[in-house]
Amino acid sequence: MLCAYTKENASVLATEAHKNDGPFHCPECETELILKQGRVKIAHFAHLPNTDCSYAGEPESETHIETKLEIYKALQLQPGVSKLQVERYLKEVRPDISFCFEQRYIALEIQISPLSFDELIRRTAAYTKKNIYVLWMPILSLEMFSGRYAPKEWERDLSSLYNGIVYYWSHGLDLVPVEFEKYMLTPGRYSSWSEKASKRYVSPKMLPAVSILKLSPLRQPKRFPYPAARLWGLPVDDASA
Repeated sequence: MLCAYTKENASVLATEAHKNDGPFHCPECETELILKQGRVKIAHFAHLPNTDCSYAGEPESETHIETKLEIYKALQLQPGVSKLQVERYLKEVRPDISFCFEQRYIALEIQISPLSFDELIRRTAAYTKKNIYVLWMPILSLEMFSGRYAPKEWERDLSSLYNGIVYYWSHGLDLVPVEFEKYMLTPGRYSSWSEKASKRYVSPKMLPAVSILKLSPLRQPKRFPYPAARLWGLPVDDASA
């Protein structure tokens, strides 16, 4: 984990902490944490072995951690951004990054590992209940534009949640909105059909890049199987322009 709390209950990043700022403790289980600042791995806090805490679960990838830090540092330089924090503890949810902008609270979720539909719905609903607008962001890979692309199931879920758009993080605060258009299969020599849409593959369409801070608050009404949600994204008219 990147963020811990000091004895004064102030949040501190492992990359900015000093050992004499401790002792440090976990915001969830409140047990003491170890500050690890080496030359090989990115600085982080660790639980003691065998600690029973959700924060002590599977470690995040270096890519995930580096992305969090890059976005955090970019947001630090932006006027109008306040209450910026990495891994803010909100009981039911723990956003990768959260901040206040134009009097709205925004949560950023960087998605790399598989995400079940139920977990997507649970966490999105939890943010909505707390009046927080959430942006789910996979990391952009240009390989997806080399031809046909088979999106993961959770990418399709994000596309449905955000009215046909998936917001892929590129660098800094830049996002690449992507639409999944139909990928048409051509008939074989002995096929009776002329052309049909693939159920597995799509043709990704890259939309103009946009900054995280140029997105807007969206109030998504309840529509099966998605609950009412507060989302951070492009208005429908802008997304389709």
